[in-house]
Amino acid sequence: MYKIIDTEANVNGTHLQGHISATYDALVERFGEPAYDSVKDGLSDKIHTEWTLEFENEEGDWIVATIYDWKEDSPYTSRSGAPYNWHIGGKSYEAVEAVYDYAKEVEHA
Repeated sequence: MYKIIDTEANVNGTHLQGHISATYDALVERFGEPAYDSVKDGLSDKIHTEWTLEFENEEGDWIVATIYDWKEDSPYTSRSGAPYNWHIGGKSYEAVEAVYDYAKEVEHA
C-alpha cells in the first residue's frame, strides 16, 4: 500500500516507466489538479498536463512518480473525456506500482 506524501514533488531524473489508461477527470479525482497545466501555466512543446507525485511505501521509502501526456498537438487531446494512455515516469518501475496502487478504481492498462 502506498500513500501520497507530496503532490508537487521534485521529479528531476525521472523517465518513462509505464502507462495508465484513464480519463483526465478520473486522475483529477484521485490525484488532485495537475502540478503543471499548459493552459494555465503556458504552452509546452512536449507536455501539456503533468502530476508530480511522491509516495511512501510500507517500508518508509519515498518513490517519485509523474503522470503526463506526451507530445500531443493540444492539451485537450488528453482531456477529451475518453480514456487516454498517460505516461508514468519515475526512477524505477515502483513508480508504476505506486500509481496503480493509489488509483485502484481508475481503469488502467
